[in-house]
Amino acid sequence: MDNVKIATHEFGDTHLHLWKTDKFKTTSIMLKINSPLSEETVTARALIPEILQSGTRDYPNRTMIKQKLDDMYGAVLMTDIQKNGDQHVITFRIDVASERFLLNKVSLLQEALLLLHKIVMNPCLENGTFVEEIVEQEKQALRQRIQSIYDNKMAYAAVRMMEELFAEEMYRLPEYGRVEDLDELNPKAIHHVYKQMLQHDRMDLFIVGSFDEGSIKEIVSSLYGGNRSVQEQQVVRTWEKSVGAKVVFDKREVKQGELCMGYRTYTTFLDDDYIAMRVANCMFGGSPLSKLFRNVREKHSLAYFVGSKLEAHKGVLTMTAGIEFDTYDQTVDIIKKQVEAMQQGDFTERDLEQAKGWLINQLYGSIDTSLGVIELAYPEIVEKRRLSVLDRVKKMSCVTKEDVIRAANKWELDTIYFLTGGGGQNEEAGLCTVR
Repeated sequence: MDNVKIATHEFGDTHLHLWKTDKFKTTSIMLKINSPLSEETVTARALIPEILQSGTRDYPNRTMIKQKLDDMYGAVLMTDIQKNGDQHVITFRIDVASERFLLNKVSLLQEALLLLHKIVMNPCLENGTFVEEIVEQEKQALRQRIQSIYDNKMAYAAVRMMEELFAEEMYRLPEYGRVEDLDELNPKAIHHVYKQMLQHDRMDLFIVGSFDEGSIKEIVSSLYGGNRSVQEQQVVRTWEKSVGAKVVFDKREVKQGELCMGYRTYTTFLDDDYIAMRVANCMFGGSPLSKLFRNVREKHSLAYFVGSKLEAHKGVLTMTAGIEFDTYDQTVDIIKKQVEAMQQGDFTERDLEQAKGWLINQLYGSIDTSLGVIELAYPEIVEKRRLSVLDRVKKMSCVTKEDVIRAANKWELDTIYFLTGGGGQNEEAGLCTVR
């Protein structure tokens, strides 16, 4: 197994991260642009990557950009928008064929870096701002995307759970923005947010694949070597202490109940016991071998699906299940009993080893793609706490039963959200709060 070693270099205020490897048949370029989540900018920032890939000064429409990518042996351009804790991250990615497989000597990687720079830094403008026709098209596309999420009741329940769980925090904001902002956004307003992004946001440029390091550094220095007014983003962790669970019944026109439960873990990936917390979650609901799967789904047949996951940046464990409306009380009771079982050490050494093996296999799988490598490394690079793959495996292997029990005993139930039937599409959610 490769022990991934990413070398970091600074060019002005841009952080360049290189992993030179012949493991992949393609070379991946990924630019991540990072800024704190904000009500004022979240929706504009969600629109920006789509607007930018709609046209540049040299390639003023999507068709011309697509033709350029096709000419580069079928290079692929993708964009994404994510939340990393309270940070809003815009991603641009270009994958090109590794030059060592080409018969003709072509500087594909250089072409891709130049194209990426044009897309991000030199967009197609009209009277000094974004083109109104493009903006309106992308606003409509985003509106439809948000509506599709709300039409998917499982996704809707997950969004509403985050809104309730983080009601007083920026993390409540969805990474793709809010539909109510769209009518107020115009080309000038979005372009202003874009200019602020270029001036102040942290930029991390990853290149993974086969390349000549010297020439790459030279190209990146010429493109991104200027100094900007980047604002250092200090991550301040503040824990919202649970004082009893908030229970939210959201009555809608649905045929199946969606149950979500949020537990504060008071542990993020920066903490020493985070790996033990991951093992505890895997045993609780993070794998097909988990207590939730065995007891809620298989033994009692209460759920169509059930599982749990950790939010690595926010110190939260969330559980989701699709259930019948009238099994709410029984399901919540059984889930709470599984939490108690974890906290009391009601699991075997075999359960523990299976969970660790599951997570280690997931880790191996994540470095089988360039995307997995980058997504694994990026949060640690930003937070300046890097851990090699082999070190992760060693730490995972050393987790004991006592470590898992200690981690599970940090869980405190904060919020229960239940999307249930009995309401119309426009009916207000019914809230029942117990604190």
